[in-house]
Amino acid sequence: MQNLSKFLFFLTLYVPFLHAEQNLSLTIDALNKRLAILENKSNIHKGVINLRSSDTTMILGGRIQLDTIYLSTASGKAGGSNNSDNFFNANNIPRKSKGETSELTLSARNSKFWVKTRTTVDDIHPLLTLLEVDFWGSNANEKNSNSYGLRLRYAYFDYMGWTVGQTNSAFTGNAKPSTLRAPVNDVFVRQPVIRYTFALKHASLSISLEQPESVIMTSTGDTITINDDRVPDLILNYQRYSKLGEFSLSILARELRIDEEISDSTFGYGIHFSQKIKTWGNDDIRFSLLGGKGIGRYFATSFFPGASIDTEGSLEAQLSYGGHIAYQKWWSRKLRSNLAYGIVKSNNNLDLSHIDKSANSLHLDIQYTPIKNLMLACEYIHATRESQEGKKSNLDRVYLQTSYDF
Repeated sequence: MQNLSKFLFFLTLYVPFLHAEQNLSLTIDALNKRLAILENKSNIHKGVINLRSSDTTMILGGRIQLDTIYLSTASGKAGGSNNSDNFFNANNIPRKSKGETSELTLSARNSKFWVKTRTTVDDIHPLLTLLEVDFWGSNANEKNSNSYGLRLRYAYFDYMGWTVGQTNSAFTGNAKPSTLRAPVNDVFVRQPVIRYTFALKHASLSISLEQPESVIMTSTGDTITINDDRVPDLILNYQRYSKLGEFSLSILARELRIDEEISDSTFGYGIHFSQKIKTWGNDDIRFSLLGGKGIGRYFATSFFPGASIDTEGSLEAQLSYGGHIAYQKWWSRKLRSNLAYGIVKSNNNLDLSHIDKSANSLHLDIQYTPIKNLMLACEYIHATRESQEGKKSNLDRVYLQTSYDF
């Protein structure tokens, strides 16, 4: 006991005289070891935030994107409100009398941010959510700030086959071209849905109730959007997957209705078939065919109305149809290119010379990913828009895209 007391007394006298540099070295070594342990643990779930209080995992991500666009014919709108110069679709092929020639525009508005969550409900069926926004919510000036507002893209949850919220319509197929901009026939609507999906062997079958909206052409050729709908659009979608590719078939049934100065309704229907076929290596062919009456807003960005009002005040669904074919070629693991052609046509109910009859577009691009998630790409587009009287407007565009997904 006396020896222990003497040792402790000696230690208390000796410790203050330890060399300061020696203490610092030991401390640094201990900290480095601790940091190494923490880094190894964090790499297990890199990029993931665990919300342990509710058994929820949150994943944050997004994209930074800069588009540089050369247009042979532009919309003629002021800078900051030039959505038609950034987006490509049949509606944005300017008629020669209104467009401007040889214009350059740059935009970062296609950048986006998303939040995903995964909540453990049981060991088999997690609850998934997605919330995504981009910067197309409002226009701004291009003189100084180039400030743009947020816009809601996706907001839905998915649990045990149920999908509820805002997402892509079930009428959309699974064989879209991988071009930077979709061909004129693009089947695309993003809207509120209530959907149930049955999981089958190598396939799925979904029943979807979706937001209705009637886009109607008046007897003078003006297009109006009517908010008199009372029945949701009904869509059945079947998808099948195999080693050779993917197959999708969608059937649409809907009511188009107006209840204003004119009160009438009509039935609309449509069918969309699309397929992706693998060829050599990672190459593939993608094509789609669609058509129907009253399907105007579901493809070609509402290039055609869903129905029209004749001179007697009756509402009649309009027949429209289209399709695309595309080939994707992988030159190497980092380099690929796409060639695509799309076309849309309509049998107009009204005998008006100035309304649209058809449109088509040809796309050729090359996409390079020098490092993971970074893409450098260039695409050339030639498009034509034709009126019912046969007048044509042509458009040439070159897109340069630089984007990084994080």
